[in-house]
Amino acid sequence: MSQITNDFFKDSRIPLTRDSEAVMDFLSEPESVMQMIAMTKIGLPALAGVVRELENRFADCSEFPLNHDAADANAPNRRNVGWMVRHIMQLYGYTPVASGFISEGSVERTRLGKYSGSRYFATAAVYLKTIPNPQRTITITSS
Repeated sequence: MSQITNDFFKDSRIPLTRDSEAVMDFLSEPESVMQMIAMTKIGLPALAGVVRELENRFADCSEFPLNHDAADANAPNRRNVGWMVRHIMQLYGYTPVASGFISEGSVERTRLGKYSGSRYFATAAVYLKTIPNPQRTITITSS
């Protein structure tokens, strides 16, 4: 379990299972964070950068499925992914954009769009860099 995952589940109401831990570990990997930040920098939902791989790896997992096969269409799990992304993005200095987007309570979202290749997520948050000295940073090195 990564440190980000460990910290997230300390204060989260999301049940800690083998699968929810794996989802959070995937989302908090440096490569995933870089993809979410890249989407953010071009004004797209952060989730768009990782949603295809997220669904390929976790759509049918038994303890945290993302597909639509459950009675509740697994909407809670997809909402929980949004909370996971929000936690990660805030660590890197990003907060959800509010103006001009679909708003449901305190969660600001926009359509993911067909370009993302998502089968199960329709909307996701768009973020903006608002914290100049975030808790975490990503350093891109060339090889």
